[in-house]
Amino acid sequence: MLSFTTLAVTAAEATAYHALAAPTGWPVVEADQEAALYRGQRYIAARYNGLWLTDWDNDDAPDEVKHAISEAGLVEAVSPGKLSVTSTPAADKVLVGVGNITWERVKAGGMDGWIPRLSIVEGLLSGLVRSGATMHLSRA
Repeated sequence: MLSFTTLAVTAAEATAYHALAAPTGWPVVEADQEAALYRGQRYIAARYNGLWLTDWDNDDAPDEVKHAISEAGLVEAVSPGKLSVTSTPAADKVLVGVGNITWERVKAGGMDGWIPRLSIVEGLLSGLVRSGATMHLSRA
């Protein structure tokens, strides 16, 4: 299971992973990389810790999990806080009309509707979580 306080992937491992695709936004400073990785790992841990098919220690996280943490860390490096959405579902609305501007309360399907989704993370972790879990998590 992933820790919320100890990284399962090093900044050097994440940098090597990102070097393959050369994404825009991965920090150069190691402290900034680690901060982004912590935020990314917390997202992965909170979202998936109850869904893993097998048990493993944080230090023995599978490569797919390390890559998913790196991907989530990149999102956080580019837009800090993006994976930590704060919302009040009862107050959230969506624009449904333009003439005389019409708003409607969002029907998000419970708490799952408020959690950010990263398709690459879901793809990386799909073989490591309970069957149907990522399909449920991906539901719009």
